[in-house]
Amino acid sequence: MNPPLLVFLGDTHGFIEDFKKQKEVILRFEPEFVLYEKLENFSLESEEDYKNILNNKGISNMTSFNEVEKLIKFCHNKKIKLIGIDFKNFGFNKGLQDKINRQISLNANEKRELQLILKERANNHIKKIKEYMKKTTKPILVIIGTWHLRDSSELMKTFKNCRIIFPCNKNGKLLIEPIRDEEV
Repeated sequence: MNPPLLVFLGDTHGFIEDFKKQKEVILRFEPEFVLYEKLENFSLESEEDYKNILNNKGISNMTSFNEVEKLIKFCHNKKIKLIGIDFKNFGFNKGLQDKINRQISLNANEKRELQLILKERANNHIKKIKEYMKKTTKPILVIIGTWHLRDSSELMKTFKNCRIIFPCNKNGKLLIEPIRDEEV
């Protein structure tokens, strides 16, 4: 059995309208599973899973429901399994959550802690993707922050035979943060 086509879609975490591209890519590839970083540790595989999250309207301290609502509703309507591939609150303790949410600079110890968490998260992403690659022959869409799609990332070193769709500038450079007065 051939492995499923793996499609990575870069998510800007809101500096452009991400849902428009997410919907377009889902309609094009018709995946059975959409693996989604911002869904953190939630798995929406059944009608009951979808009803619970749509009724509770809560994700975490790091992800508001509004950020993911359109994709959740779209996948629910299309009967696509939407799987979180990250840790609750992205693995950040309360102190890091507060500083990151308020965009306060981190001290040296917090920066080291953040680097360790980012490595753990990357390993978890890889593990989850490999797990779901064994569960289907249909394409798998992985929606993940564009930062994780850098050539030097563990994710890109691990998965070679895949398609990568990401926001870029007019020169084709991967965008990992908002840009001014430049076309995306």
